[in-house]
Amino acid sequence: MESFFSQKRTWADGPYLHFIAVLDDPEYVAFTQAHHDLLTGYGDRVGIVPAPWLHWTAQGVHHQLDEDQVERAVRAAREAAQYAAPVTVTMGPVWPGPSAVTSAMYPEEPLAAINALVRDAVSTVPGVQLREAGDRYWPHSTLAYFRAPDVHDSEFNRQLRKIRPERVEITISRLLAVYMHQDLDLGYYTWTPIAEIPLGATAADASAPEVVCGKAQTTATYRSAPPWGDSDAEYEIEVGRLVVQPPLSESQRRYESFVDRALDDSTYFEDGEPPLPVWPDPVTVACERPSAGGACGSTRLLVRGSWTRPAVIICERGHSWTDTVETMREVIVAAEPAQ
Repeated sequence: MESFFSQKRTWADGPYLHFIAVLDDPEYVAFTQAHHDLLTGYGDRVGIVPAPWLHWTAQGVHHQLDEDQVERAVRAAREAAQYAAPVTVTMGPVWPGPSAVTSAMYPEEPLAAINALVRDAVSTVPGVQLREAGDRYWPHSTLAYFRAPDVHDSEFNRQLRKIRPERVEITISRLLAVYMHQDLDLGYYTWTPIAEIPLGATAADASAPEVVCGKAQTTATYRSAPPWGDSDAEYEIEVGRLVVQPPLSESQRRYESFVDRALDDSTYFEDGEPPLPVWPDPVTVACERPSAGGACGSTRLLVRGSWTRPAVIICERGHSWTDTVETMREVIVAAEPAQ
């Protein structure tokens, strides 16, 4: 037997980027806590994992990355995860291992598929080096880490096997990209979250509308009151994509002025008809927060503001910037609920 946080397992320069599923389902929490009476009897020789830190690791990166590499890895994993799906697994039985107490997760195949998907995606980022994959992926969740080599003896094994709570089913619908920390004082892992990564199109993600604004600007868009709600009310609209039409160029303004005057006066030709301008293609708004090698690039946005205040746009990673009142009005009109 051995202490889990031995010299060979202790990170010299963490925290490290990991992709995990947080296992905070109440039934699984109760399942783990059924073992706490036994575990607490071993005092500080055991690091019992509290409910907020229960997790399954889909993939870890065990070396330092710069900010650009982290953002690219998260983006790659997010794009790949669209082709996955939520998975329901059974937690249990509990195993006393040589350095930790772990819960099995069955079936293993869909979890192994998620591991392979994330592994392949993250491996595309230059400079990322992953540990060699084993012959068979082993999904598990740790209840406690041994902090001394004398915990797992025959008596401990016997007492642990007597507990045997009913197995529970949980559903994993999203991963969390985190900076994973080894808390050697507490004897377990903690983390700082970076971004959520849905597995497939969950109901919440599918409900986010694609908002197209500026495609056909009308006086109705810029009237003095919003089409629904109160002028002073704060709106908060989640969008899957925000598509905007670029503002008119000088050639487009000249052409529109010509058309307006020609419609008002059929004899109006002045200098002749200007050439028909090319209307630029709509643009999908993406977060442009600078990083070491590019930009964030997130297109899942929350637009917040009112009919009389500018739009504050917040991407899924928490970066924010301010846009115009006109954009806020366009989003409000485009997202008007069906009557």
